Amino acid sequence: MQHDSKVVQQYQRAREFLAGGVSSSTRLNQAVGHAMLFAKADGCRVWDLDGRDYFDLCCSHGATLLGHGDARVRAAVESALDCGAPCSYESEIHAELAQELCESVPCLDLVRFTGSGTEATMHCLRLARAYTGRQKFIRFEGNFHGYHDQVMFSGETLGGLCPTLKPISAGVAAGLSEHIVQVPYNNPELLELAFQRWGDQLAAAICEPVYYNAGCILPSPEFMATLRRCTERAGTLLIFDEVLSAFRMGPGGAQEYLRVTPDLCTLGKAVGGSFPLSVFGGRREIMNRLMPTGDCQHSGTYNGHPVMVAAALAAVRTYRAAGFYEHIREIAATLFPGIRELFKKHKVVGRVQGLGARFGIYFGVTDEVRNYQDAQQHDRAKMLRFIAAAIQHGVYFHDYGGAACHHGFCAAMTQTDVAAVLQRLDLALAQTNA
Repeated sequence: MQHDSKVVQQYQRAREFLAGGVSSSTRLNQAVGHAMLFAKADGCRVWDLDGRDYFDLCCSHGATLLGHGDARVRAAVESALDCGAPCSYESEIHAELAQELCESVPCLDLVRFTGSGTEATMHCLRLARAYTGRQKFIRFEGNFHGYHDQVMFSGETLGGLCPTLKPISAGVAAGLSEHIVQVPYNNPELLELAFQRWGDQLAAAICEPVYYNAGCILPSPEFMATLRRCTERAGTLLIFDEVLSAFRMGPGGAQEYLRVTPDLCTLGKAVGGSFPLSVFGGRREIMNRLMPTGDCQHSGTYNGHPVMVAAALAAVRTYRAAGFYEHIREIAATLFPGIRELFKKHKVVGRVQGLGARFGIYFGVTDEVRNYQDAQQHDRAKMLRFIAAAIQHGVYFHDYGGAACHHGFCAAMTQTDVAAVLQRLDLALAQTNA
């Protein structure tokens, strides 16, 4: 992008007052070396400060499932504002949204609203410890559960059972990794072994039921069956972190799609209809341990802010409406094979793996990506070149800095839009291979 670009100029200005020039670390798009600054968004498109338009295949990192500026969400928000949007109080729409969620997501008997996905997983783990009286929990290699200290760890080696864990950020308190048992994703044998060794100490096992944070990795039926069987046998709570997978492929999320019901789950991103809301919930007897009925704390001034709840209620009702996911599947059935055909045309070695409205692209990989180790084989340098070229040709992807990234589309996208996206990506791939 040209240095006389308003995007670049405003990013440099922001660096004078915002740490790193951004409000969130991963907003720096490493493919272009700066944050992208957008002035307008509508449907499946965004416009930058220079007036250039892009088809948005980031979709607010998954938060925008309906499309930017959805009229139904906007009307709900305006209605809440017309009522004064009384902050930090309860209203009738809180129970309405809770009912919609409990009727839609299999594991939910009771829910609580909070702000971010990070908060939701933090409260789930605390609640699991309160309910079971145990301290340790299982996490799966590479799965992402937010930015609180309990989960900010990765293994020093890959593919083994409970390798030495190291913090992935400075400032994480020492000793927290002693409470974590890390297991490779999609490895039922090592999962069984972990429960044999530590089962009576495990408060919870937390996982991404569909591992979108490394693109799109589906769990094997054997892995999911083993996970549910082992947790039930050990009295360990199974937590599905559906911050990213909720509503992606159906109104009941990944647990409905996989037909595996956890004890607790988190919902985020798409649940708020592009507004900041997350949810955690599960079995009634577990959720009743929360104050004021129990002894486990969850509170916050902005939990369930009425503007966010109104937006979420409009969004969730839309997800549950007839025909919504038929359209999602139709777009996916054109977009994903279309990208694969472009790879063939340009002799690009790579894979596209997708489910619902989210997908991953893996350059240099031909076999199915089944775990974090497989995702590490992805050619990130090629991906960065591709994203930079795609942005030049008006398709916005975002690079997060990891081994592989997740991308997506929104329900506002039409088949005409898909055709235009593929035309632009054709040009981008030609440039990448030049």
